Amino acid sequence: MLGKYKLIAPLGRGGMGGVWEVEDAAGNRFALKSPATGLNPAAEATKRFARETNAVQLLDHPNLVQAVEVFVEHDALFLVMERVVGQTLTKALAKGTFEPRRALVIARQLLDGVGHAHAQGVVHRDLKPDNVMLVDMGGWERAKIVDFGLVKLIGDAEAAMGGAKLTTMGIVFGTPAYMSPEQATGKAIDGRADLYAVATILFEMLVGRVPFEHADPMMQMRMQVKAPPPRIDMFAKGGAWSTPELNALVDGGLAKHPDDRFPNATVMMAALDDAFKSIEHVP
Repeated sequence: MLGKYKLIAPLGRGGMGGVWEVEDAAGNRFALKSPATGLNPAAEATKRFARETNAVQLLDHPNLVQAVEVFVEHDALFLVMERVVGQTLTKALAKGTFEPRRALVIARQLLDGVGHAHAQGVVHRDLKPDNVMLVDMGGWERAKIVDFGLVKLIGDAEAAMGGAKLTTMGIVFGTPAYMSPEQATGKAIDGRADLYAVATILFEMLVGRVPFEHADPMMQMRMQVKAPPPRIDMFAKGGAWSTPELNALVDGGLAKHPDDRFPNATVMMAALDDAFKSIEHVP
């Protein structure tokens, strides 16, 4: 037992800690997460996990994993979250590209979720298919963003944590294939880095690959910074669903400089809605 929870089975483990499926006295199942370093205050993992717990507790949105509670036991900090049952977007993509309407519906949910997070001063910083769960809702699917382990807090959210920064300029965090150019060069980031990642995920859902592919992560990051992204109309079969609105959505999301991207998730969602309408009557 940990607190009031019975351990059921491990859900995952990495260098930053582990996640377990747990059950309370009423039989409700949750996911429990803790860092590998307990409460060692000097450990980077402990500080980052404390930041993650603070961030997740700020969020309340159907497209974001929901925090249940935080507690301390046996000199360790634990975060209890909803148990998201479904398949990762990575697993779904392994079966092939998505029909454009499905891809846009999922991307819109991701934008809705990150828009809420950004309003609370939370930037995910590691959006990728591995961190998106697709939940069968009986006739439709809900996308849920999980794993805020690399979260960046800005504004009031950062001030609430004492304004302490865990990383300095020049340090790179994230996943190269989905990393914005400013992330790849260790520059300051804001919510527009998450919008770049959503555009990358949308590109991948539509064409079956990320914009920049390379076996060497360093070269992949260099491509993020320097190389122009391929346009989706290069991959559309017969150009059937490659409408100007859809191209504008992806191109705007993948702009190299954050000032050339959509300023926020709300504006990008409006462009996505235009793209959805443009393909409504495409066979």
